[in-house]
Amino acid sequence: MSPKLKLISFDAWNTLLRLDLITESIAAGIGSLLNIDSRSVCRKMIETYEELRRKWLLGELEEQSILRIAQAALADNLDTSPDLISRGVARGAAMLDPRKVVYPEVRKVLENLSDRFCLVVISNVFYWPGSYTRLILEKAGLAGFFKAQLYADEVGLSKPDKRIFVKASLLCGIDLECSIHVGDSLAEDIGGALSAGMKAAYLRRGSGRFQVVRELGLALISDLTQLEKAIELLSEEQI
Repeated sequence: MSPKLKLISFDAWNTLLRLDLITESIAAGIGSLLNIDSRSVCRKMIETYEELRRKWLLGELEEQSILRIAQAALADNLDTSPDLISRGVARGAAMLDPRKVVYPEVRKVLENLSDRFCLVVISNVFYWPGSYTRLILEKAGLAGFFKAQLYADEVGLSKPDKRIFVKASLLCGIDLECSIHVGDSLAEDIGGALSAGMKAAYLRRGSGRFQVVRELGLALISDLTQLEKAIELLSEEQI
């Protein structure tokens, strides 16, 4: 018999919030300080991320230093200072409209789930600190749905490290086997959650796919409106 799911943890960006919009806004913030086109900054942001991501996933970067390392690497690639990058990130985040960055279905889904499940955010960081994401969720009126928000720079752990999922479980007082994590990254979200003993929902927006593999404790969904059905199927007794 599959245990009843009681805890749902969500990745933040590309799951609840639009990563493309904050990336564009931060690129504009940095570009305005450097007097260069924001599209050029955006390309450098993507290139820098790809350069560092492999080292990050292999554990070659210190968890507590990822934000500093990422901003410093971007500064090098843009031939400027880390301080200016930090200013540009802050400027870009401040320009962002929190209401527009939330995916359309998110509020209704959280409203429907919050009275029956313990909801948590588990998010890695890269160019901006977790406090910025926390503020966006607060301004968007979503923060109250979550019992806890865990950000890599604040807890010193990043997905796919299973310890960050364990921490969420302990904060809610709910066993990992009664928990499911939702996210868009196979390595960080799905791999991390499954290795921790949770179930996982792999979000592929726009894919039009819905599939549940109960033997693996895994679901594939194309938007968050499918999450509740996935949870029902993953919780059913297997005959």
